Amino acid sequence: MKVAVFFLLLLPVCWAKPFHQKGLFEFMLEDEGSADLPPTDSPDIYLPGAVCPFRCQCHLRVVQCSDLELGTNPLKSSGLENGAFQGMKKLSYIRISDTNITSIPRGLPPSLTELHLDGNKITKIDSESLAGLVNLAKLGLSFNSISAVDNGSLASIPHLKELHLDNNELVKVPGGLAEHKYIQVVYLHNNKIASVGPSDFCPPGYNTKKASYSGVSLFSNPVQYWEIQPSTFRCVYERSAVQLGNYK
Repeated sequence: MKVAVFFLLLLPVCWAKPFHQKGLFEFMLEDEGSADLPPTDSPDIYLPGAVCPFRCQCHLRVVQCSDLELGTNPLKSSGLENGAFQGMKKLSYIRISDTNITSIPRGLPPSLTELHLDGNKITKIDSESLAGLVNLAKLGLSFNSISAVDNGSLASIPHLKELHLDNNELVKVPGGLAEHKYIQVVYLHNNKIASVGPSDFCPPGYNTKKASYSGVSLFSNPVQYWEIQPSTFRCVYERSAVQLGNYK
């Protein structure tokens, strides 16, 4: 009797198919129903519950990645042709740091929201190099040799919120900050700025539609902080948001 029961229990195992290890895609396709989904080898598939890759945007079953890093290469400005990135219509982030470029690349895609050009040999910012970057929200130009920012340059990037110009050769606060509507963070420390005027950061008066600053760094500049008029920072969110002094 026991032998008969044993064979009855063993019979379904004999009929079973060989075990096949399933991947994450297969398990999730079973849960979602594979009839209405593209093949698993499709490059545009994004499965709910999966971890979205770094600097990618995942919408339903579509993954759009826009991380481009070109830093620490023997790259020169002559090696970046005008419009080299123009075909990348959904590119939102570019970092070209620690290279030998001497100017901001021209013809960058208007889809950019972040541009990082730290640690290069850029000497000047002009409006032409930033023209068309209407979606740019963060611009990093720290550790260059920038001594001048042309008038109108910041107007070319109307949605900029964060500007990093620390560790450069600036002798004055870049023009256009007071008229800029959205900028909130400005790093200008470790430059050669000797004076700060009452209209360098904020528009006239107090009742304006300009976004309040949440961070302004001016330390390690030759400016005498006690000579700066208090009204200079009237559009700063709070007093602790301004950093001054410590010039050697």
